[in-house]
Amino acid sequence: MSRMSTLCLLIALLCLAGCSAKEAPVAEAPPPPETPAPPPPTEVTDDELSYRNEPLLDDSGTPEAVFDSPDPGDSQMGNRAFENAPPVIPHNTDGLLPITTDENSCTDCHLPEEAADVGATPVPASHLYDMRNNKQLDGLNPANYNCTLCHAPQANTGELVENTFEPYYRAKEQKERSNLLDILNEGVE
Repeated sequence: MSRMSTLCLLIALLCLAGCSAKEAPVAEAPPPPETPAPPPPTEVTDDELSYRNEPLLDDSGTPEAVFDSPDPGDSQMGNRAFENAPPVIPHNTDGLLPITTDENSCTDCHLPEEAADVGATPVPASHLYDMRNNKQLDGLNPANYNCTLCHAPQANTGELVENTFEPYYRAKEQKERSNLLDILNEGVE
């Protein structure tokens, strides 16, 4: 046998021996420690959810909200709750609500072309602008049609919980007017 043949035979035997050898057992990692199960949820009753400490579905203890705001045209605008907050409706809304797709009495006085004649506050420029398409509109943006989604009538009620919020206005006129359309993209690059 030649040296080359012997060498090839030796290599073949080593490969065969190596392939048939049992693999060394691998030590398994210990299982992770069991995390304790979370405590079962605590049942909360309707009474505990209510600020009135009464069942949520029982409104018998709810004080009646008295809406005795002045009539439209006789009211004074109040300050906004915070800069660019939607102002509250400072007058009574008797006969003006609900707003439907066919009737929005707010527009009779508050659209810019009507407001000057009746002495009402005109809707701001942001209500006449389509922000999605960056386009000035000829009239009220349909997205702003339902006024009471943002503007709330006021009632004479006490505070249910203490309110210590103090508004901050960057400019004095922001208490009474919105500049939302001007600053909408402030800080956006």
